[in-house]
Amino acid sequence: MRGFIDLHCHYLPAIDDGAREQNESLAMLRALRTAGFDRVIATPHMRPGMFDNTRSDLEKSFADFVATLEQEPDLPELGLSSEHYFDDVVFGRLLSGDALPYPGGRAALLEFYEIDFPPQIDHRLFDLRRRQLLPVIAHPERYRCLWRSPETLERLIDGGAAALLDSAALVGKYGKKAQACAETLLERGLYHAACSDAHRPADVLEVSAGIARIAELYGNDEVDFLLREGPASLLAGIVPE
Repeated sequence: MRGFIDLHCHYLPAIDDGAREQNESLAMLRALRTAGFDRVIATPHMRPGMFDNTRSDLEKSFADFVATLEQEPDLPELGLSSEHYFDDVVFGRLLSGDALPYPGGRAALLEFYEIDFPPQIDHRLFDLRRRQLLPVIAHPERYRCLWRSPETLERLIDGGAAALLDSAALVGKYGKKAQACAETLLERGLYHAACSDAHRPADVLEVSAGIARIAELYGNDEVDFLLREGPASLLAGIVPE
């Protein structure tokens, strides 16, 4: 299968904990292309105190990287966004237009503290929707509160958010509890797209295994939904059904 869209990948070199240099970036992108991804959007971290990236920093890094690729064959179409850590600083950037939503400006990828969602999350996500920005929750299967209560994610989705599966979670990359949570959320139909969240070329092997697991559990139609139809809808600011 081809035509996959990856909404979450750390291929941009030397900007966060992803690819460390350009050759590693290229190896990752070629591996993703082989796995079926024809479009890959970089989502480097924006997390003050850990990865102090601003919108202008990331845009410059992306432009510099793309400028070196004219002679590189067999790469996916590339795009840029950011993985926004949902603290007060980054939330303010999202409201003010200083963050880095997905191409088209209609959706933004959000990352949360692994233990629990912050207080007032429902109101804050509503504030983003009022500004015509769809909140896309990265790897919800890793948030421990959802291990105990997957209904929490259902509530946030009912409030207008979307959820993005890290495919490798389905084959145990992040541990058994995250794997079990991913299977539960998938069974409940709470995911709107799936992604690689690749940081290294070797990660793509687990991503491919995760995609195969989706096909094994629910068939190729579900793969098509999570990796083609769903991502395209999210980029348009629409929560797919």
